[in-house]
Amino acid sequence: MSTVTCIEQSDNDESEPTGEGGGHVPYDNSQRASTAAATRARVLAEAHELFVSRGFAATTIRAVAECAGVSQETIYKSFGSKAALLKTVYDVALAGDTDEVPLAARPEARAVMDAPTPDASVQAYAELAQLISSRTDPLLRVLLRSRGSDRALDDFATTTDRERLIGSRHWVGHWHAQGWLREDLTVDRAAEIVWAVNSPEPRWLLLDQGWSRSEFTRWLAETMRSAVLP
Repeated sequence: MSTVTCIEQSDNDESEPTGEGGGHVPYDNSQRASTAAATRARVLAEAHELFVSRGFAATTIRAVAECAGVSQETIYKSFGSKAALLKTVYDVALAGDTDEVPLAARPEARAVMDAPTPDASVQAYAELAQLISSRTDPLLRVLLRSRGSDRALDDFATTTDRERLIGSRHWVGHWHAQGWLREDLTVDRAAEIVWAVNSPEPRWLLLDQGWSRSEFTRWLAETMRSAVLP
């Protein structure tokens, strides 16, 4: 039987608070919400570690529960299934945290929209893409190697590919609205080009050849400029 390696957790005193003389303080729902959020974050962190180290098939809800110090029922109630847990782990890695702030509203994404020139906007997008990929690549490299071996993984890959294309259309739509796209390109075709050059496979091929992430980011920006800008 394999040993489950978990992220080391610090001990927290979660006993019910008391007032002077040992009396109970009035009930505060914010404490329960804070505890629930901390538990959810711990489950997601442990699941991420296990998915990266073991892969999807070998990671069980039982192992995640043991590492997170919760029951399996808690995880099923919160996420529904292992596949749904994986998608949430990926979404958190993509955003960088568990805050309920859309990616498009974050400063690194706003930089793409607020850039004053097409070159600056494409550069900001390349830097955003590099930031996101640095967080998601450890997970994706493990999972996508097993694509085709599990229906849930196939669905995950299809979903994340579709979401990346939707994201590409968002940024390209902005460039189109600014009059920055090549006249011979539709928004859909330009989005497909951006989606393709920013897909994981070209990035991994070049990184595995010894390229640094900054070199890849520079190449990505240059490639997108020549492909979609006048």
